[in-house]
Amino acid sequence: MEQDRDCVTLSKILQFADLRDQEVLEIGCGDGRITSQLVGKAKRLVAIDPDAANIAEVKENMEGVGLRIGSGECLEFPNRSFDVILFTLSLHHQDSRVALREAKRVLRDHGRVVILEPVNDGEIEQACNFLQDETQVLQDALRAIEASDFEVERSEVFYTYWEFENEHELYEWLFTYYQKPFDNSLVMLIGELLGNKVKSPPIILQDKIMIVSLRKQIAQG
Repeated sequence: MEQDRDCVTLSKILQFADLRDQEVLEIGCGDGRITSQLVGKAKRLVAIDPDAANIAEVKENMEGVGLRIGSGECLEFPNRSFDVILFTLSLHHQDSRVALREAKRVLRDHGRVVILEPVNDGEIEQACNFLQDETQVLQDALRAIEASDFEVERSEVFYTYWEFENEHELYEWLFTYYQKPFDNSLVMLIGELLGNKVKSPPIILQDKIMIVSLRKQIAQG
């Protein structure tokens, strides 16, 4: 499986936030796929994830980033510690409102938050929803952004593409990622959704992502 081989996600992040000479916090680094692309782009890069196994694996395979076990809901950093905060496909995995309040606390004045979130009607997202439906939590994350104390600078939807060698690799990834036993009934439903794509390897699926940049509003007077 190959995700976003053209590094479109990194390109979009750099369009939305100039990381040069900035101290950057990535919230929800997961397996470090995006983190690895961010190394060397900032003055200082720190990445956190609540999964200790993820952090241990990234530590073993990556240099140039400070790694910690942690959640966006309770950031163990002093006030005004970072210039840029990135939520890399992670805001909806936690209490979004609390995480945004914490982000505001540790963000420096005139700092920027950049949020990447899946869009529910992408091909990857629709396939994943058969194993874990994230429709509600994604909607909650959007509402939290709208209700936050940040100023929305800009937003955009973009696409990346995932390539699977064949059906076996696609279904193995899906059921392994969601830690669920193989289920032929779900395989049939996913096959119906994707149609002829699953019969014509390599299987290339569209991943639809929203990117939003937020500015910290500074009280006047």
